[in-house]
Amino acid sequence: MGYIILACFGIVIAMAGGVYLARLLYYKKFGVTAKAEVMNVNEIKRRKGFLLNNVMKVGRYADCYTHTIKYDVGGKSYEEQDKAGYTQPLKVGSTHLILCDPKDPSKFKFEEDVTRHITIAAVLVAMAVVFAVRFIYAYIK
Repeated sequence: MGYIILACFGIVIAMAGGVYLARLLYYKKFGVTAKAEVMNVNEIKRRKGFLLNNVMKVGRYADCYTHTIKYDVGGKSYEEQDKAGYTQPLKVGSTHLILCDPKDPSKFKFEEDVTRHITIAAVLVAMAVVFAVRFIYAYIK
């Protein structure tokens, strides 16, 4: 019974990774490629940690950077803020390739991030499938 439960966990993880991989492949295949220029960099500081009975604070500041970028798609100019938080800021004035959603060009992802995440998601799905097959085989045998 334990083998079936572990195999189900592997199947669920493989399905979740497959959905994420499908979304990334949609951007890669149908996304509109545009050249974007970084217009502004914003630093976001968040306090991470916990408070112990109002006596002791344990934690640190977590910094991330969001960028306002400007790009042209289909004759329209967009100036949007990215949703990803990066640990290192991009230089103001630098240009990067982005992939825009063909239905809503205000949604975009950086092309190098999409390529990297496709590789990571594919490895995750493959490992989850191997995990599930291993426990299904152990249950059957």
